[in-house]
Amino acid sequence: MRCGSITEVRLVALLATLWLVLTPSGFAAHDHSAEMGQAALQAFPVGCGVELDSKAQGKTDAQGRLTLMDVDPGEHYLHVGCPGESEQEFFVSVKPGEHAVLKPKSPMAPADAVDAAQARDQLRDLVRKAADARTAGHSEEAIADLRHAVELDPANSDLHCELGITFLLRKDWKSARVEYLEAIKHDPSEAESHNGLGYALEKLGDIGDAAKEYGAASHLDPDDGEYREHYFNALAMLEAEKDKAKKK
Repeated sequence: MRCGSITEVRLVALLATLWLVLTPSGFAAHDHSAEMGQAALQAFPVGCGVELDSKAQGKTDAQGRLTLMDVDPGEHYLHVGCPGESEQEFFVSVKPGEHAVLKPKSPMAPADAVDAAQARDQLRDLVRKAADARTAGHSEEAIADLRHAVELDPANSDLHCELGITFLLRKDWKSARVEYLEAIKHDPSEAESHNGLGYALEKLGDIGDAAKEYGAASHLDPDDGEYREHYFNALAMLEAEKDKAKKK
């Protein structure tokens, strides 16, 4: 299924939720403390691997702690994989100069058949509302509905891809990048997500990585001429950059 035309959504087990506490930053001596934020993990098991927007950040120490410094302000997805436990997924909103403290909560009890059916219906309604709102130009409403849908089904790559599309339409390249990275984490085989990530990276000025994502999209769906055109255009831009550097 290509995101952007969702006709069906999946319901998966709910992941552990996040307890997020925001306090004033205690790292005033850091050079970028006024512009950047931090995220600190506390009370986790020892040796949990941590990723922020699909990039490894390290592991929790003997006290179950890990502090992420210089976190770019904005919204991010954080994954914590602890030995012998299911991976936990958190949605984190970081503000400049703030110190976010993350603590795990116990996973929710599995839903029964009736609750699962109700959740599926709610998901479909949210996606339908989001699509209608986006078509009508109400992107903020669409984002709110999709965020709600992601709370119900965090591992649904189509929902993250839909958010990526919505942020591209708003020209919010950073948020689009984050959503496409999350979509690819959950389903690396979706060409549309790689193409969308490539476009966001291109707009952010990262032509090299954009070309890689366009190439991945073209490889996954070689019959799509749009993906192939994006890939060749990015390669041409890279060559132009190299020629310009040689002339200096």
